[in-house]
Amino acid sequence: MSKPSICYFLPTMNIGGAEKHVIHLASALQQRGYPTRIVTIFQEGPLKGQVLRENIPFTCLHVKSGWNPATVFKIFQWLRANRSDILHTYLFGFHFYAGLPARLLKVPVILSSRREIAQWKKRRHWLVENLGNYFADRIVCCSRAVQSWTLERENVRPEQVLTIYNGVDLNDFNPQSDGLRVRQEFGIPEGAFLVGTVANFSHEKGYPYLLDAISVVLEKNPSVWFLLVGSGPLQSEMKARAAVISRSRQIVFAGSRSDIPEILSALDVFTLASIIEGFPNVILEAMAMAKPVVATEVGGIPELVETGEDGILVKPRASGLLAQAILTLLEDRRLAGRLGNHAGEKIRRDFMLTKMLDQYEALYLSLWQGENEHALSGKDSSLAGTKLTAGRS
Repeated sequence: MSKPSICYFLPTMNIGGAEKHVIHLASALQQRGYPTRIVTIFQEGPLKGQVLRENIPFTCLHVKSGWNPATVFKIFQWLRANRSDILHTYLFGFHFYAGLPARLLKVPVILSSRREIAQWKKRRHWLVENLGNYFADRIVCCSRAVQSWTLERENVRPEQVLTIYNGVDLNDFNPQSDGLRVRQEFGIPEGAFLVGTVANFSHEKGYPYLLDAISVVLEKNPSVWFLLVGSGPLQSEMKARAAVISRSRQIVFAGSRSDIPEILSALDVFTLASIIEGFPNVILEAMAMAKPVVATEVGGIPELVETGEDGILVKPRASGLLAQAILTLLEDRRLAGRLGNHAGEKIRRDFMLTKMLDQYEALYLSLWQGENEHALSGKDSSLAGTKLTAGRS
């Protein structure tokens, strides 16, 4: 039997975890013989170049009118001219706006993804999500925390929702790299203890609490350096806040970077002060680089990091606890090394890219083959009895 064609639908290819995940997924499945393509609705986005470098067919519909019937009609027109066996949508509302025309056109399999604990959603957002759920055969969550959030707040069947964890490509993340080039670029002494984070400067990433923790750490140990990688709406505000901290020269704002493996290799400790999370890819990547993690126990992070095994977790919005965890690893380098080694082992055991791919492939094939069987037999196409291969809560 030939392999099904898979189309991924997103609003744009911005620099973000969901978009990078889709590129990895589409590229790797293409190497396994699946025809894949990526379609964006509004803009091409800065990651278009990476999509093309991976030789993934790419289309932007260049819709300018926003979410309305004209947008749905344009999606309908494109789907009618470009048939796919599987439609997989990412980010808010797409399983409705793309799922409705896909169902009218009898696309065999429709999936949607949930990749955040979306506390920002209002009543109108939940209405769109719930309407879209009528068209989705499966809703794939990036963590059990996100799965639980989805089951509690959306109108879905329990068997409709499952978890597939993200995976790391170990070809990209080599823990043997020394990170010396990054330290030299930013003027960080070669032997200095370096703590870093990689996160957008947005509300949910908890940067005010991180900067408060940094102030405490520098007061108790003035030799520590901090590297903050990312950009976003709060960046200028956080720079101004950091400028009044003693030894602010040792707080480096690196902006957006494409060399994340090298950035991580330069660190002694990776930290993330988020107050809301789904399942942050960057923690997976830091652990793959054998770095101990200091993070907050929110969302799916406790499913990945265990205190005393791979790092230290603290309560969110607790700057003092965050600072103390960093200082603990600064003062006990053997503990930091042990936690980092365990982190790397966990990624190689449980969170490799190949494992994620196997689970997505099994899910796609089970749904597509089930639809083919129903089409041949003429029986009811309900998926309620299909076995979930990727996980459940």
